[in-house]
Amino acid sequence: MANEAVAKLDKSAKKAPIIIKKIKKGGHGGGHGGGWKVAYADFMTAMMCFFLVMWLMGSDEETLTAISHYFNHPNTPWQAGRDPSSEMVKALGDRTGVGNEILKGADGAVPDDLVKDPVQRVIEPPENKEIGELASELMDGQIYALDITVDYVKFSVPEDLLFKPGTAELHQGAFKYLDRLGQLFKGYKGYITIEGHADKSPQMSGSYTNAYEYTLARAVTVLNYLVDKNWITEERMMPIGSGSRHQISTNTTAEGRKMNRRVEFTLTYRRNR
Repeated sequence: MANEAVAKLDKSAKKAPIIIKKIKKGGHGGGHGGGWKVAYADFMTAMMCFFLVMWLMGSDEETLTAISHYFNHPNTPWQAGRDPSSEMVKALGDRTGVGNEILKGADGAVPDDLVKDPVQRVIEPPENKEIGELASELMDGQIYALDITVDYVKFSVPEDLLFKPGTAELHQGAFKYLDRLGQLFKGYKGYITIEGHADKSPQMSGSYTNAYEYTLARAVTVLNYLVDKNWITEERMMPIGSGSRHQISTNTTAEGRKMNRRVEFTLTYRRNR
């Protein structure tokens, strides 16, 4: 009996179909993959940028200024509004004034948008201010366009205090003034730029072909005098001829043209190039 049962079992096993189960690994194939999401995201980003640019092109000046401020000064808060004395939109924190107890910062500086009638602090190093005042005193108060900043002291000397009209030749009265400047420069440890200027229609006598040659010759004449008298070394000075490029007054009046004909001295601790 046992043998017959085994024989039947073997026979039924031979007749049973063989089923092969294949397991397909991975996600969806073909058009159902996830790559389209990346492409779609890139497309939407590009469209957003496009419409942002189109919006900016149609925005008013105030909006453009605010956006520009954000990207150039990301750490500075922006306050919409206008300065009554200006048409420019101002930023909160870009300017400083003197206040009492409102948001005190370094040296008491505060955003002047929060201060009523702020007073701008003018930084003038004591040494630079002293040099400017001394230069005016030495030149008998005849210097003008005095400019004192953290970086430099700048002042102008009229041409008739130094030169014969239309020439780069010093007149007799110029020597005492250049000697006084030489004494001032000798105690100064920085560098000095000597820049000649002319009016729009300079009356030049000599072989000068243009105002640049003419004004440079005047600057070189001053430099040579200071070097020859051993007031200052040549390495610490630079002569420049600016012609009539930098006007500080009108050319429609005799007084204005006179102010434009000048020699400008700039004292700074930055090395001349």
